[in-house]
Amino acid sequence: MTEAEAVIRNESGYITHTAKKDFGPLEFTGKIAGGLRLDIRRRAPLYLSDWTDAFKSQNIQKTVSSVLYLFIAALAPAITFGSRFLDGTKGQFGVLEMIMSSAISGMLFSTFAGQPLSILGATGPFLAYTLVVFEMAEGADLEFMPFYFWVCMWCSLFTILVAVFDLCALMKHVTMFSEDIFAGLISLIFIIDGVTPLIRNFSDGQMSLTNAMFEALLFLYTFGLASYLSHFRRTPWLLRPIRNLMANFAVTIALLTASALAALYSSDTSLRMLTVDAEFAPALSLSDGSKRPWIVNPAGIDRPFPAWAIAYAIIPSIGFAVLGYLDQNLTSVIVNRPSNGLQKGPGYHLDLFVRGALTLPACAVLGLPLSVASTVPSITHVISLTTYEVKQLPQGETKVPSKVVEQRATNFLIHVLIGCALFLAPVLKFLPRSVLQGVFFYMGIASLTGNNLFDRLFLWMIWDSSKYPQYNYIQKLPIKRVHLYTFVQVICLAILYGLKAIKETSVVFPFFMASLAIIRKAMVYMFTAEELQLLDSAAEEEEDEVEAPDLLNLDGKVQTQEDADKKEEETSI
Repeated sequence: MTEAEAVIRNESGYITHTAKKDFGPLEFTGKIAGGLRLDIRRRAPLYLSDWTDAFKSQNIQKTVSSVLYLFIAALAPAITFGSRFLDGTKGQFGVLEMIMSSAISGMLFSTFAGQPLSILGATGPFLAYTLVVFEMAEGADLEFMPFYFWVCMWCSLFTILVAVFDLCALMKHVTMFSEDIFAGLISLIFIIDGVTPLIRNFSDGQMSLTNAMFEALLFLYTFGLASYLSHFRRTPWLLRPIRNLMANFAVTIALLTASALAALYSSDTSLRMLTVDAEFAPALSLSDGSKRPWIVNPAGIDRPFPAWAIAYAIIPSIGFAVLGYLDQNLTSVIVNRPSNGLQKGPGYHLDLFVRGALTLPACAVLGLPLSVASTVPSITHVISLTTYEVKQLPQGETKVPSKVVEQRATNFLIHVLIGCALFLAPVLKFLPRSVLQGVFFYMGIASLTGNNLFDRLFLWMIWDSSKYPQYNYIQKLPIKRVHLYTFVQVICLAILYGLKAIKETSVVFPFFMASLAIIRKAMVYMFTAEELQLLDSAAEEEEDEVEAPDLLNLDGKVQTQEDADKKEEETSI
């Protein structure tokens, strides 16, 4: 596994032989690029099968269904995030750039990464921090695109250094305490950013009441229909394959039907539509009225870029590097959990190196929003490629993964199709912004499900203790201790969101996010080891109680047998 050797001595003190030490995927090797080399050595012999396994006769059906399903599941958020980037950066980049970023980053990552089942795309924290970088550029009177180029290139360097020096091993200190707060931040960004423009329609007076009401109705229709259809498979209506199809494409159906509804009344209303040029060109218009070139000039586009700003770009680049480290590795940890049944092994250092050496420079040169491993699409990708079997356990039957089609082809083809969606630009301009806000809001509400922090937070609204869900920690701990632990997490989440939302402090919120692991370490002074074990590793404890791996839901939590039954239905397209 590695060249590191442990010297073995006999009773007389003489060397008798040496033994090679095996390093795990998240261990420090003590050598430059030691973990990276081990990742390459682990995955290289499997590289050919990573492409051919997808097209074996027994796997081709899952391959095709996974590609079609994940294409739509990844394209809808890309369009939605693109609209948010367009608004937040005042037209510096938008929908086409976001689609292109997802396509290029995904194809590069799926070709060279250590864990090609991870799906790359935009995430809430990256959206928020990109807007922070834009405000920093505006505050310093700098052109955003050249400044963004240097931020991405510095981030590329730092990300490569993190991979080379085995710093992914630090993820061993990140527990469910930090994961739940990080997931909570993503949910809050989706929810608040989704509903805020709708509220402004009524408060700023720039839109007529009729149009504001109609946009509100489209928002509610999109959110309501997507929520209903996502659970449609559990209804008695229609045949199961049809129910599964409608549930799997719930967001797409809601988006298309809401847009069609808006088109019916387009002559009577004046809705805000998605801004997309019919031609294949960047969103940014230069001072002479022309579109910027696709290749960003790091020395300045409309005016010379000052040399001091190259050094100034280091500050936000560190924040981007920290965010990328957390986003990428948290998703990878969830994807690679033993209960998912993967056999080919992870490649944490290699994944980060590919981002730093390939995807980040590509986005910098082309002036694209950054893409990173996105948790929900990644876990959905794994589930769609998994075959389950029923096993008898002492507590009854349960379904466990029996086979996962581990390969690179589905990820590559998904992002090829996303790239082809660039030719849909003339159609995308008919999407109302309120519909996209409804999708954004739905993503936030849906991501609350399975978050341990919000599960415990909902306990605050239950006054009768006999009505509490029978979680393991509730049965074994005083409820006051559970509430205290939740309160600490809520305070951390509030500080994190406050740092992001306040312009003067927004640049430092990734660093507070990284400090959550330190805060968790310090909680040994507030809770006993037994209490922390129960509250901070609920998923792992449930896992230990069974003799075979359980399924994971979209947030990486172990499921019950009932949930597993539902999930098997969800994987059939």
